[in-house]
Amino acid sequence: MPRWSRPPAPQTNWFAIATAIAAIAVVFCGGGLGESEPIVGQTEPLTLTLSAPQICETTPASGASASRLRQNAEGEWTERYDVFLGWFRVAEVDVAWTVSGGAGPYQLTIDGEKRDPDHEYVGATGTASVSCAMTSGAQAFIDGDWRGYKEQPEVDSGVKTIVATVTDATGATAEASVDVYVILAVQGSGSFMAGGKTYRVHGHLLTVPEGIDVEIDGYIASDGGGGVIFELDVVNHDAEVFVEIFPSELRPAGRDIRVTDTDTALDLHAKIDELVQSIGRLLTTPTPQR
Repeated sequence: MPRWSRPPAPQTNWFAIATAIAAIAVVFCGGGLGESEPIVGQTEPLTLTLSAPQICETTPASGASASRLRQNAEGEWTERYDVFLGWFRVAEVDVAWTVSGGAGPYQLTIDGEKRDPDHEYVGATGTASVSCAMTSGAQAFIDGDWRGYKEQPEVDSGVKTIVATVTDATGATAEASVDVYVILAVQGSGSFMAGGKTYRVHGHLLTVPEGIDVEIDGYIASDGGGGVIFELDVVNHDAEVFVEIFPSELRPAGRDIRVTDTDTALDLHAKIDELVQSIGRLLTTPTPQR
């Protein structure tokens, strides 16, 4: 009967196993070091983006005061006096933020403020309620559900650039901005409107042409068609302008210019024609958001 030779026992490749163990050790050690000291280029850069509506309509700021009683030395309440609380009632606009990269947690400063009446500006995403006043938020204060101002804020039509800065856990910062066009609602005698800006006058959009400023002297209801007649004073040009606005497109707006300064008469006629053509439209295009 034939005898078969036993096959040789398999030879263990100790060199290959040792090499694999060394490789695994290197991977684990490398991962641990990477967590404590990230390698430059592996972490995404800190980035901040903002978005907001293109337009914010607001009324001027209103001052508010409160009456308080005064107590004399005998403990009797003898007189009442007023305490000025601040300026309020400026419209606000929602500004949404998104943070990426860097290392959380994140803290933000938006329009000079670290919070609004509802919450602090923290986190990778969120929405801030930002004042439409041109004045920096440094003069603002939070009073319950209201944002107030210690001094009368600058509130006017025009482009407001809202700047935000985010700071991450390492102290790194990133900045972004977004532009919002503010439309100031004006009414009543003495309201000033600067050239090149769009206003809402008694419910009607109106853009004052570049090169002139106007002031509202008054307004009256038109005899027919439900329109309104505005009396405007062209500042520094000795001219009065009567502009008639009608809500219906069937009857165009009219104007009547009374000029005492003959040197500027022809130029003023062209400017007022431009003003009339702007009624009901936003001629000043907001700067694109960034």
